[in-house]
Amino acid sequence: MTEIAITFEIQRFLLVFFRVAAVLFMIPLFTARSVSAIFKGGLSLMIAYLLYDLVKAPSAVQHDAFLLFILCAKEVFVGATIGFVVRLVFVSASMSGEIISLQAGLGFARFMDPYSQQQVSVLEQIKNLIALLIFFVIDAHHMLIKGIAYSLKELPIGAMSLNGSLAGFLVKATGNIFGSAFRIGAPIIVTLFLVELAFGMLSRMIPQANIFVDAIPVKILITMVILGMSLGYIVPNISSLFRGLETDFIRVIRMMG
Repeated sequence: MTEIAITFEIQRFLLVFFRVAAVLFMIPLFTARSVSAIFKGGLSLMIAYLLYDLVKAPSAVQHDAFLLFILCAKEVFVGATIGFVVRLVFVSASMSGEIISLQAGLGFARFMDPYSQQQVSVLEQIKNLIALLIFFVIDAHHMLIKGIAYSLKELPIGAMSLNGSLAGFLVKATGNIFGSAFRIGAPIIVTLFLVELAFGMLSRMIPQANIFVDAIPVKILITMVILGMSLGYIVPNISSLFRGLETDFIRVIRMMG
């Protein structure tokens, strides 16, 4: 194998690695500080090696360092866009937990999340863990790898282009986070709204009593009970969001082509 051929293969593998690594680094589990950079890099290298033969590579070696940097940046953007679509589902689950925490009076009960190293509420962490478990139980990680493989086949190295339809899709998908969060937490959100309404009417009937302060333990109890009873509704809703990722991958990849 000639020196030019070796350089060509190295550049091709490097570009595949950047695309795969950008996808993985957008997934909440792999963004955790507790997950070592060696593990992240090693997993990215392994997946890049397995998908290497699917690549439609550039026709020539790039001797210009600046042009090679541009190609790497494009691949990082492609991978980050695919990973961003997956991350939106986790953000929706997290936001539903945050909304419920504010309603139930658990917004002040925060602790350090070992994954993100940030202060999160109890219910937010519970919803995050539920979403993470569902992600692996329904084999959504397989969908993710298939999405990367599809992008390598349908979107050649360096062929990415920005357009208005891609930007519009990403803005719309981001705007749908609140609607998805409400659907995930609808049973608890609606129940707590009715409970809050009932306590509001009770406070008007008995103005001497500090109803809203005394009602906090009751709302927390109701939240825990409804959360346990509504898991049969929450899990299918999160699962449907993950199962819709395959269609979203195809749309996003075609928009970047």
